[in-house]
Amino acid sequence: MSALTPDCDPDLSHCGKPPSGGGVRSTLVLLALVTVSVLAVTGDAVPGAVAFLAGGVGAVAALALGARGVRLGQRAVAAVHLPGPTGVHRSRPAG
Repeated sequence: MSALTPDCDPDLSHCGKPPSGGGVRSTLVLLALVTVSVLAVTGDAVPGAVAFLAGGVGAVAALALGARGVRLGQRAVAAVHLPGPTGVHRSRPAG
């Protein structure tokens, strides 16, 4: 990593590539954040400002989980609709 390539690995193997999708661990962390924020918002033991902040954190975590669900659904649909042997188009040589 240098000033010219701030988002690259030292061996330049991952230069500019977007980060891959989240794994199981980060999904569990997002689920835990949503759960804790729902409990904080619905409970009476938490002051109003803290409950408001917890609601914001929960909303952002829920949006991230929703995006993951949509992405997973798109991958599943794409995997089901792979072109079969009849969907392959082979060009013929001219002549």
